Amino acid sequence: MRQFSCMSKFTREKSPCCRAMTYKFGGKRRQCSACKKTWTLWPKKRGRTLLRPRHNLLRKVVTEKQSLVVHSKRWPHLSLSAWSVRLRLAMKKYLAGSKENSIPTGSLIAVIDALWFCFEQERWTLYLTTVRPINGLKATILDPVLLPGHENYEDWSSAINYWPSSVKNRIKALVCDGFRGTDRLAHDHGWLIQRCHFHLLAQLQVNRGKWKQLPDSPQSEKIYLSVRKILIAKLDKLTSCVQELKRLLIKNDCPKRLGAIAREFLRRLDHFRTYLNYPELNLPNTTNTVESLNKIIRSHCKHLRTPESLILRTKVLIRMRKTMTCKPKFFQQN
Repeated sequence: MRQFSCMSKFTREKSPCCRAMTYKFGGKRRQCSACKKTWTLWPKKRGRTLLRPRHNLLRKVVTEKQSLVVHSKRWPHLSLSAWSVRLRLAMKKYLAGSKENSIPTGSLIAVIDALWFCFEQERWTLYLTTVRPINGLKATILDPVLLPGHENYEDWSSAINYWPSSVKNRIKALVCDGFRGTDRLAHDHGWLIQRCHFHLLAQLQVNRGKWKQLPDSPQSEKIYLSVRKILIAKLDKLTSCVQELKRLLIKNDCPKRLGAIAREFLRRLDHFRTYLNYPELNLPNTTNTVESLNKIIRSHCKHLRTPESLILRTKVLIRMRKTMTCKPKFFQQN
């Protein structure tokens, strides 16, 4: 039995078991004065020593999209779950040793979009942001934010709170697809809005019935072409183009769904023409930069099963990629 001196001094800390006074019980042990239970102050780490993370595994799986099944077949002494553990440790080690992507200096524009996933019949939304200097062509990807539920104003406000304050103060305009709450979000921060032309034209394309023999197809085609003309019209021709679209919308043969989209477009007309009204900002007229990032993330993360694995894989992918190309609408090469 362990012997100790009766002259052991009491210490100030309380015992974790009984919250009673404790006294020294050897070099690095303590004993509870009530129940006589002992414990060590510096417990030794249990288990075998961890191996160094395999950075080549990280590159092959995350960057080159190689499957872990290939590695488990090549080295059969390790199971698929063992390779998954090694990959997870490698990703965590990489994030711990890397910093967030560096933000360029000067005034910025932000291109944002959201990507949704479903885990165990619950919807999760991944909020993605890229920021680009006004006179640059490369947009820096910020760390993503993953929140449960559908895309909405409140969650976008929470995602923006994760941005560095130095970034929020330098943003001049927001390029987005026009989700619900866009106006309120931009008004809160004093940003201009540039709505995506691609999403608008895709809505019109779906509802104009080009590939269907419908009675209102000619009228739908005229509305579609009129909207496209307004998007790129110069200031001196804008009024006549808008009047032409209004005449088409008041006709009795105007398709109901297509007419509703066109009327909403006229109400938000300034948001679709910000890139023309503020040429000094060199704005893109689509969110294609983030849409391309969405496609990359979807292809790399389609087999993941938990939100934790999704945000871990996405952060590693973004920090390894760092930037995306983001050209303004009227880009001219030197």
